Amino acid sequence: MRKKRILFCSEATFLNTGYATYTREILNYLHGTGKYEIAEMASYGTRNDPRAANIPWKFYGVMPPDDASDEEKRAYSSNPTHQFGEWCFEHVCLDFMPDVVCDIRDFWMLDFAERSPYRPLFKWAIMPTVDARPQARQWMGTYDGADAVLTYSEWAGQVLLDQGLNPNKYHGAAPPSAHPAYAPVENKSNHKIQWGLDPECRIVGTVMRNQRRKLFPDLFEAFRLFLDKQTDGKKYYLYCHTSYPDLGWNIPELLLQNDLGSHVLFTYICPETKKPFPSLFKGAVAQSPFTGKWGATLSNVKNGASYEDLSSIINLFDLYTQYANCEGFGLPYVEAAACGIPVCGTDYSAMESEMRKLNGMMFTPAALYKELETGCLRAVPDNEYAAECFLHFFSQTDREAKGKETRKLFEKNFRWEVSGEQWAKIFDAMPILPVEQTWCSPPRLHQPAELPQDIGNADSSSLAQWMISNVLGEPDRLGTYLESRMTQDLLYRSSTSSTGGMYFNESSAAFDGKQARQPFDINIAYQQMVGLCNRRNQWEQKRVETMRQKGLMQ
Repeated sequence: MRKKRILFCSEATFLNTGYATYTREILNYLHGTGKYEIAEMASYGTRNDPRAANIPWKFYGVMPPDDASDEEKRAYSSNPTHQFGEWCFEHVCLDFMPDVVCDIRDFWMLDFAERSPYRPLFKWAIMPTVDARPQARQWMGTYDGADAVLTYSEWAGQVLLDQGLNPNKYHGAAPPSAHPAYAPVENKSNHKIQWGLDPECRIVGTVMRNQRRKLFPDLFEAFRLFLDKQTDGKKYYLYCHTSYPDLGWNIPELLLQNDLGSHVLFTYICPETKKPFPSLFKGAVAQSPFTGKWGATLSNVKNGASYEDLSSIINLFDLYTQYANCEGFGLPYVEAAACGIPVCGTDYSAMESEMRKLNGMMFTPAALYKELETGCLRAVPDNEYAAECFLHFFSQTDREAKGKETRKLFEKNFRWEVSGEQWAKIFDAMPILPVEQTWCSPPRLHQPAELPQDIGNADSSSLAQWMISNVLGEPDRLGTYLESRMTQDLLYRSSTSSTGGMYFNESSAAFDGKQARQPFDINIAYQQMVGLCNRRNQWEQKRVETMRQKGLMQ
């Protein structure tokens, strides 16, 4: 019997992002079993990317290469969702013919697989980034449409189950672990000296990108409150491994507002040597101590620290904190724990699960507020309480023992092989269907019905049902979010923006480049369904043509 073909959609596994790291480790585990034929469809990797030369499974880069035609580059850039793979997904499917497609990202990054004309031909296993509650009804509809669902944390799984996810589809939490480079140093004082720091200084550290949900203003305020309260005469630093400028906060302004210019360290990266160095804030560009040249920048996505260097930086910390209003997981918690650094942070979202497993200090939120863009609850931190927690931690005399305990709890609760086995169990339970029932099955073609002249007399619910059954030609979508959304839009005569230019799913606020709502009526609904039907017909005809070229169909 042939091996099951597994297609993972994520960020290129040669990158050091959270999604890339998770995918790489899970695929390494799956590949090591020898049971599967594996491929990755890689965002931010190019076709024939040289960085993928040593990847032992099939690689499909999403981005056009530098020598691609201008037409191809324009097509890729024409929609923000193309960076996640939407624009090449069907081409990849026709080449690889997967039995199972997997994705581990946010809703708007993964929902294109649900909308694909080829969705009936593969099983779909997903691990959505659930970072808050409640999840939007639209997202829940997509998640429930998957064949199998995993989550990064137990907290996230409970949120989905509470909101009605089919429990037979939920397979538990499969959290990430840390790269082997993350490990404790033998002597923290000597380690600080090697990095040019006072061995007696004490450091609260964080590794967070400078973006809206990472609450740097509150963290700076909490640390200022802590400094004002402590009386032991020690030198304390807040260490922020973050980026500036970026999509988020004005770091120099926050330093001035809280009078923290001499108390906050940052990681700068030398552009020539790629070596990091800690420093008080010196602006967006600083002088490298390794070359004497200007051009060093704060660590960022394009110019970041290696696993080994970041492990060394985290080992400078005495306490790790994640000060965010929500987290889909929060991998730096696990990386800090792997280094034997005690952890603390907001007691909300996935951070709840992580800190309980690591016996960390939890900051009870002062409140939760509902975010307009998503309808999700976000945490409002209690900065006074956080300051008291910092004081309590540094007043303890058994901090070294606490670090050792944190490392042991990491080893117990976060292991790649355990999470890899969870994915393998899902795949093993999915039967391999004969290709005649999937990629070589008869094409699903439909001729859209004409719009009757008296159709305007029908109510919006009947109209939506008729459009889906007779124009789109997919009656199995009756009773889904698509029907309820179209019913509402026909009633209200307006609609929100669509993802990927398609009516199936509403757009994330991140991609709303136009006004929030657009006019919508019977004629627009009809044209949307005709367009989707024709798209499916075209890809089905392409599938038959491709399978014939492969010699798999007559």
